[in-house]
Amino acid sequence: MNAAPVKIIFETDMTYDVDDVGALAVLHALADAGKAELLAVSFNETHRSGAAAIAAINTWYGRGDIPIGTFGGDLHAPDPSRYLDHVAAFPHDLGHEATPDSLDLYRSVLGSQPDGAVTIVSVGFLNNLDVLLREEPRLVAAKVRQLVVMGGRHNDGFNLVRHNLVDVTQRVVTDWPTPLAITDFGGSVRTGAALQYASFENPVREAYFRYFGESFRGRSSWDQVAALYAVFGAGEWFEDVGEGEASLPNGHVWQVRAPHRIYVGPRKGIEEFQAWIEELMTRPPGELR
Repeated sequence: MNAAPVKIIFETDMTYDVDDVGALAVLHALADAGKAELLAVSFNETHRSGAAAIAAINTWYGRGDIPIGTFGGDLHAPDPSRYLDHVAAFPHDLGHEATPDSLDLYRSVLGSQPDGAVTIVSVGFLNNLDVLLREEPRLVAAKVRQLVVMGGRHNDGFNLVRHNLVDVTQRVVTDWPTPLAITDFGGSVRTGAALQYASFENPVREAYFRYFGESFRGRSSWDQVAALYAVFGAGEWFEDVGEGEASLPNGHVWQVRAPHRIYVGPRKGIEEFQAWIEELMTRPPGELR
């Protein structure tokens, strides 16, 4: 009997880097294959075209009705994007109305799911999750099976600290009430170059094309690796490391102790991950593999 699809909420800062786009493509390919169910996408940056670009990607994969939420506060020094405006020009039905605050999105989506059923994979900043945890701690504890965070185990220089958010990160990794897995593998896993052969109507192709200045090269795959772990967990491709410690640049040290806090390690090599991710990212919508 096939396992039920893993229920996923994708928490993304899809703005500065492009591996967020690749990770969303991976999740859609896994949804087509019956491995994942993409419940919602939450945007933790503030770029004007972020929600529309996410909607365009979802629409390309035939899931334009997936709810999208955006961060309701302000960010210190928001990031620019080389590709969001271009991707947002692709077809979607988001309209001009404001997308809901991510807190309202989480309340609605989590509230409609069975207890312990949802995996959140965060490949960006933890500001939305910090608000959720402060406002709805019981909802998080009841509904979230696991939080997967893409970020450095020691002295992360981007996802866990950018926009002066290191204290936000500290609160989340300290107070999150369900298992939390951190993954930072993928820097040497370069993917996306094969998108040059994809349809010109594919917004994922457009994102990589614009990111590389109207050319195609491989980009690191940190976010895709996090998405894959969120769906497949430990096994053939990944191992859970349940001891040791992790640290933040503000001096905070937290303990890695299974099953509450784990660090994710790869079981396969760079070339194997590259081939797997590239195939998923370039798979046409609707293919059941």
